[in-house]
Amino acid sequence: MGSFYDDIKKHQKEIYFILAAVGIFLLIKYIVVFILPFVIAGIYVYIIRSPLLFLHKKTKINKGFLSGLFLFLFLSIVIVLTWYIGMKGFFRFKEFVLHLGIYEKSISGFIHESCCSIEKNLGINSVYVENLIIDRVDILMENIEKDLLPGIVGQTFSYGKTLFSGFMFLIVTIIAAVLFAQDYDRILEKTKKIPFLGEMTLMVGKLIRTVGKYLLAQIKIMLIISLICFVGFLICDYNFPYLWALVTGFLDMLPFIGTAMVLLPLAVFQLLMGNEMATLILLITFVVSAIARELLEPKLIGKSMGIWPIGILASVYIGMKAFGTAGVLWGPLYLLTLFELYKRLYH
Repeated sequence: MGSFYDDIKKHQKEIYFILAAVGIFLLIKYIVVFILPFVIAGIYVYIIRSPLLFLHKKTKINKGFLSGLFLFLFLSIVIVLTWYIGMKGFFRFKEFVLHLGIYEKSISGFIHESCCSIEKNLGINSVYVENLIIDRVDILMENIEKDLLPGIVGQTFSYGKTLFSGFMFLIVTIIAAVLFAQDYDRILEKTKKIPFLGEMTLMVGKLIRTVGKYLLAQIKIMLIISLICFVGFLICDYNFPYLWALVTGFLDMLPFIGTAMVLLPLAVFQLLMGNEMATLILLITFVVSAIARELLEPKLIGKSMGIWPIGILASVYIGMKAFGTAGVLWGPLYLLTLFELYKRLYH
């Protein structure tokens, strides 16, 4: 009996780590969805605590009021921009559907010119390719006209329900942020008196700072990749090269996508159109941007997080398998939490 308890005591850290890993996994998968507004509110108050205290001392305005005001203004800007872009996109799409005939003629002319260019450069029969593409385009247009738009209209009630749920989520988050800001110091003092909660508070604070460094590193890499792509699109004489560059840089930041999603299809298209120089420039841009990410990622992300980029990639993939689409966020957060827990236990 004594030997059994001695073995448990000997491997106490390992047992604690495994139990914590399982507990955090279950928390993320089954519980966080119910307390997410309060988690977001707590993280928000932690981030803005320093400027909040500064303004409170200068103006004597209630900290809860300031916290809610900042969050309300930020969310209002985000909602207005999202609504504006969404409505613009919806009306553009509606206009596109209503003028399908005009667009179909333009697309047919473009396809004809492209197929002639393909026949000239690659020797493939242009009539066969053109008929094949037009058949597919006709099917696509019919599906859009018959199925897609009515389907969107038919889902109006579902969209309204989702919108109301999102609105309630924001209201609860704002109220929680106000209450957290008012009682933050007292909550912090209470948690410090409980050893486990005190350790958790310190670990969460470190985790928030680490995630902030990770996002900052990703933004730096995105801007550098966007600059490289901007030069490539500018040389190729693309319209709005800065917009192409920003979209390509943003896609490069997303897991499993990268600059290849934009640059390689464009390079193939330019090759089919007989623009060998543009094809070469786009391929060079792709190679340079890939090399830049390979050089910058270990230096910036590895330095800020202490975790190899392959670990982050694996955590995203596994997170998506375990938590669905939200695993893109939860996977890395889970890995970072375990990493911080490991450092506290063994170092």
